[in-house]
Amino acid sequence: MSDAVASFATAAGIWGLPLPPHFRDDFSLHVTRPAKTPLSLRPGIICHRMHLSPHDVVALQNGIRVTSPLRTMLDLAAVLQRDDIVAIGDYLVCEHPEDFPAPRNALYRLDQIATYLAAKRRVRGLPGAKRALELVRVGADSVPETRLRLAIIDAGLPEPVLNYVIRDSFGRAVAWPDQAFVEARLSVQYDGEHHRTAEQQASDNWRNRLVADEEWDQLIVSSTDVRRRGWDGVARLVGQRLSRLRHRAELSA
Repeated sequence: MSDAVASFATAAGIWGLPLPPHFRDDFSLHVTRPAKTPLSLRPGIICHRMHLSPHDVVALQNGIRVTSPLRTMLDLAAVLQRDDIVAIGDYLVCEHPEDFPAPRNALYRLDQIATYLAAKRRVRGLPGAKRALELVRVGADSVPETRLRLAIIDAGLPEPVLNYVIRDSFGRAVAWPDQAFVEARLSVQYDGEHHRTAEQQASDNWRNRLVADEEWDQLIVSSTDVRRRGWDGVARLVGQRLSRLRHRAELSA
């Protein structure tokens, strides 16, 4: 179809945007065609019909046309849950400074996404995208980190700081928490499956010693914790740890 543009989950796969499992396992080809074209029914193809502006479409080197990352996020906001859209937004804006273990440049700035959405009218995913953007933050490296932060916020707890660096008395960086409660001196780390290797565990143990040396408390969250307790259960653990630290500080004051 010469007028078709790869879109929705297909475009997300092309751009590497994070998707929930049931969308990653969808092998249908999603395409968008102009709004007034006839309905196209073909096996394995899901055809969406809507207007796309020239800025919404990117032509790849192989000639395939695909919706831009921002348009893809906007379209998916009509079919995905809030946390999934926030995770996509976090992915687009994620960046780390040069002294981070893995420096990273953002694909878009938060204000660029806000400007893009503000210019749109009568797009089905627009309300969801705007609501999700209010929760997008710079510094989340993975979907689990995003979901943990959102669970913490939903539990009514203070929002953790991302991209925080724990430094020693000489100002040297010693640890980069996934999420930091700076006033309470609590570091929260999400350790995914790759943290099970012997080499990574040795690195994590060294990190844990350095964090303790700087008199920070640390809470390690694993994928097993999430499977057993759910994200809301993990958020309760964070709240309990913060309460204990607050009580300890009051006793020592």
